[in-house]
Amino acid sequence: MGFALIAAPLLALISIEFVPGPMLFVNLFLSLFMLGDGRSHVVRREITILFPTILIGTLMGVVILSIVPNDTLGVLFSCLILLAVAITAVAKAHPLTTRNLSICGVAVGAMGSTSGIPGAPLVVMYQNEPLEKTRPTMALIFTFSYITSLIALTYGGAFNTQLAMDGLFLLPGLLLGFGIGKWARQYMTKSMGRTLMLSIASVGAVLLLAKSIFG
Repeated sequence: MGFALIAAPLLALISIEFVPGPMLFVNLFLSLFMLGDGRSHVVRREITILFPTILIGTLMGVVILSIVPNDTLGVLFSCLILLAVAITAVAKAHPLTTRNLSICGVAVGAMGSTSGIPGAPLVVMYQNEPLEKTRPTMALIFTFSYITSLIALTYGGAFNTQLAMDGLFLLPGLLLGFGIGKWARQYMTKSMGRTLMLSIASVGAVLLLAKSIFG
């Protein structure tokens, strides 16, 4: 989640082509890496609600991308990134009811396929859950979300082999950032890391919005 939130606006500033396809593709490797152990802590009921609703949201997101003019994609991405920041910063956790999980799933799918950042609704839903449950659950959901989004984007003409190669070029940076983040955590409190992540993402989104509007 942190990598996507920081990387999305910065990559879009370099080239709008990096979002959402290539970033979803490279994030897939990270989510597979995170799966690891702990799958026994995943609650099947929650997954069976989230997966189909993520698929619905993904299809909605691809439709949105198909009707938004290319010259306004930067505005769309920057607004979605700022929305993800706001959700992460101020939203409170809700009970894991069928209704709340369904809304979360649709939001995950829609935000993932349009901006490459599916994590904000999940972070809100699972912020008070035990860590041993949260990590494998979110990794599994991210993996499903990335795969379904990439398939849908491919059918929608918004992802292809060249964009997949662009995503692979991002992999060394992802691994480097993952290593630096793991090292930096020992010198930062959770609050400091959260503030830094949201600040970078916000500044990047505002710069992207300004670039998209004023050129």
